[in-house]
Amino acid sequence: MKWRARAFGDAVLWAGLSLPLLWAGTSLLAEPYTGWEVAAGVLLIAVEVAIGRSRPLAALLLAASAWVVSVAWRGDPTVLFPPLAVMAYLAGARMERVRPALYGMAGPAGAAVILVPLMSRDLGALFFAVTGIAVFGLVPWLAGRARYQHLALARTGWERAERLELEQRMVAEQARLRERHRIAGDMHDLLGHELSLVALRIGGLEVAPDLDPRHREAAGAARAAVTAAAERLAEIVEVLRDDSDPGPSHESVEELVEGARAAGMRVELHGAETPGDGVRLPPMRERALRRVVQEGLTNAAKHAPGAAVAVRITHAHGGSVVSVSNAYGRGGSAGSTGPGGGRGLAGLAERVRLCGGSLTAGPRDDGYELVARLPHAAGPGAHAEAAAPSRSSVQLAEARRRVHRSRFAAVGVALAMGAAGVVFVLGFMVWDGATSVLRPADFVRLRVGQAWSEVAAVLPGRTRIDDPVWPEPPAPAGAVCRYYGTHPNPFDGRRYELYRLCRSGGRLVSKDFLPHDLAS
Repeated sequence: MKWRARAFGDAVLWAGLSLPLLWAGTSLLAEPYTGWEVAAGVLLIAVEVAIGRSRPLAALLLAASAWVVSVAWRGDPTVLFPPLAVMAYLAGARMERVRPALYGMAGPAGAAVILVPLMSRDLGALFFAVTGIAVFGLVPWLAGRARYQHLALARTGWERAERLELEQRMVAEQARLRERHRIAGDMHDLLGHELSLVALRIGGLEVAPDLDPRHREAAGAARAAVTAAAERLAEIVEVLRDDSDPGPSHESVEELVEGARAAGMRVELHGAETPGDGVRLPPMRERALRRVVQEGLTNAAKHAPGAAVAVRITHAHGGSVVSVSNAYGRGGSAGSTGPGGGRGLAGLAERVRLCGGSLTAGPRDDGYELVARLPHAAGPGAHAEAAAPSRSSVQLAEARRRVHRSRFAAVGVALAMGAAGVVFVLGFMVWDGATSVLRPADFVRLRVGQAWSEVAAVLPGRTRIDDPVWPEPPAPAGAVCRYYGTHPNPFDGRRYELYRLCRSGGRLVSKDFLPHDLAS
């Protein structure tokens, strides 16, 4: 299917590029192209399109050479410039190397310097042949080259983003595993203590004097089972524990805040760790609440030193909300990615999720805020909201911005080059018209038989054309004729009006006014 789509696209491209040639073969033009000229051009375009994918440089060479030959042969630069522009763009978009393409355009341009004067004897045709390669070849090639760089940058950006995303997922997974290890330690502390109390109470039953021997034996077996369970739990936690990880702090929220104040931080505590009235949070949620406060104070001290920090704890029916917020300090923002790479927030989000809550962290107003919502009742773990933008997301956004800037730069360069080419062509036409005008008063004063040295004194420095391609009155036998413009404006309807001066034997032998009707 892919090759069929490519073949269909190439066929459409070939048909589109052949339309100007088919139009040039109609009778609507004063000098239509002959059948063999149209057939040769259509066949050449077909070859260019056919090899354009596998050999873009060869296609560009064929298009540029065909352009030069068409200008030299017909003096018509309007028919074969679409294939030149399209092949130049495709060469820029498909070729990895730059120099071969530049050589591919410089070669035909150099050949035009030799071929066009020999075939057409028209310096204007030489100008169009060379500048046509520059405008219709170089500008589209630059646009195609920018397209190639745009695609390469996009591929590089996506590959980089995928690598960073993978690395970020690995870092987050490591943080979650570490937090699970911490939770396993908390389970050991909590369950081990409870199992020890259970074993102690069962041991009391075992030594009770009024207990039936059968019941005493059952109590001993239960005590042994509970003791074994506590030992197994300790062994499992020992395997899971990361000795390099100091583990969570067992300090209360009040103790954490007092420790931060003793270290020089400006911390205000609003609310209490416990809901009050003798009610306490479930142990795992209580530890999660402390971890949120601990992580928030750590981030504020690391990334916003000197900033005021507010710790707020509110309890409602069914859940608690704890937040740690700070203003931007001397170090910037507590949300900036520091040496820790966001692993603390990732692990904290995992702990809160396992408690059935949610965690959010990010800029707010003129500072940074960390907020955790913890339900009092056990429930399915909710997905934690994004704690902070990942580095891969930031890199991906930057890659997209670079791609957009590259696209705008490519369009800007192409438009600038096109505008420069148009200005140059128009400037040349104006300069050519202004420097090749024989003033009508000087033309009237010239006399047939006058010495050519006297005639040359009033002639402009350049001729308008070297040899007209339209019919003209016969020139005297053996005479050499020159053609000059009648006015400097090259854009009005009288641009084909000419003064013809013919000399022979050092004298002016003929002077003629050639009206523009002869060229129509």
